[in-house]
Amino acid sequence: MPLLTALFDLHATATRKQALRVFAVLVLAMFVAALVEQLVPDFSRFAVPVLGLVYVWWWATAVRRLHDAGRSGAWALLLLIPVLGLLISVIVLSLRPSRPFNDGQAGLQLAGSFGLAFLALLAISRLIWAPHWVPAESMKPGLMVGDYLMVRHVPADRLVRGDVVVFRHPATGDAWVKRLVGLPGDVVTMQDGQVVLNDQTLPQTAAGSLREVYAPQGPLGSLPRCVNAVVGVGAVCEKQLFVETMPDGRAYGIANIEQGAFSDDIGPFIVPQGQMFLLGDNRDNSADSRFAQGAGGLGFVSMENVIGRVSRVIFSSAGPSLWAVWDWRADRIFRSVE
Repeated sequence: MPLLTALFDLHATATRKQALRVFAVLVLAMFVAALVEQLVPDFSRFAVPVLGLVYVWWWATAVRRLHDAGRSGAWALLLLIPVLGLLISVIVLSLRPSRPFNDGQAGLQLAGSFGLAFLALLAISRLIWAPHWVPAESMKPGLMVGDYLMVRHVPADRLVRGDVVVFRHPATGDAWVKRLVGLPGDVVTMQDGQVVLNDQTLPQTAAGSLREVYAPQGPLGSLPRCVNAVVGVGAVCEKQLFVETMPDGRAYGIANIEQGAFSDDIGPFIVPQGQMFLLGDNRDNSADSRFAQGAGGLGFVSMENVIGRVSRVIFSSAGPSLWAVWDWRADRIFRSVE
């Protein structure tokens, strides 16, 4: 069967043997993608597009298999539901031909083909970007708990100070997000809560306060920290906001919770070759390069650990589920990141 027909044709039928063969390829692709993510995560950007295309192939084959069993291809929509989709796949494979396929929904099938073409293009696009979910508040006010980010794959040598970077934690390999402050050879010091970069203090301009409800945030249900001490659930939690400016004029928001914290006066840190110094924008609630890995922080991070640069928020969920559309923050959908 020609490639385009196999991926996007929803008018035809598929035998059980054909469907079983495609499903076996899908299972193999899922296993390989999981293995790549575990052993060589830097190559996930290549495995994920392949898995996406194989999934499109299986979805189209499942529709044709339903047609061969005399049933509407619309049942294949259930394949999109996590866990249930695997059960539906088994049911699709077990169906027997029962009556001739009635090709009477050409318009719907054409729309489905266009939808599959879009999903295929989306899968291929993952070669140049990756998603990242923000589980904690260390990057407030720029990034909120529950933000789902678009991360552009960028070579580490093209990053500049002030970029918001997603990288793999040097100790655990988990994906983290922080702001790049120091490059190789830089000297970074914290003095009275301000960054001193190569003997130049980064100016901070007061920008009011961040006021939010003290309540569980995001899928992990984390609670925010407040400058107005301990408040009850449902009360207003405040953080002081400032605009910090890099030597090249790049500006971004940062948050302050506590005056005179240990991390407000620390350093100097001399960034080694091939390493980065990263800070969270929520300065008093961020385990970053100010703290050694043995103390739960990052220490310096190798530039080889870079996944990419954050370009924008795709969507943001304030509730317990990323996919609960009713909990999405409308003002953050496809919002650019400073």
